[in-house]
Amino acid sequence: MEPCILLLLTKNSSHGYGLMEGLEKHCGEKMDAGDLYRTLRRMERDSWVTSEWDKKEKERDKRVYSITKTGRVFLNDAITSLRRTDELIHHLFSGYKKLYPKEAVL
Repeated sequence: MEPCILLLLTKNSSHGYGLMEGLEKHCGEKMDAGDLYRTLRRMERDSWVTSEWDKKEKERDKRVYSITKTGRVFLNDAITSLRRTDELIHHLFSGYKKLYPKEAVL
C-alpha cells in the first residue's frame, strides 16, 4: 500500500480520510482507518512522509500528510521493482500458454 499512498501524495498533500478515498478510487484498495494511520506513522518514522496539523476555525483539526524527497526515492524504486515483476509475470504467462495452450485460461 505504501507505493499507492506515496503516489497519491505526489499529487497533493492529504489527510487520512482523503487518502482512504483515493486508495479506493485510484488503487482499487479499501483500507481500514486504523491500518492506514499505523502505516502513515511508520512511513513518517521512515522519513517517507511528513505531517502537520491543519487547524481551521469551526472545523475539526486534521493531520495533513506530504511526501518527502526520501519518499519520492522509495516510490521510484518501488515502481522500478514492480515494473520488473510485472514483466516477469507476463513472460511466465506467455511461456505457460505456449507450453500448455489447451490448459491455459489466461
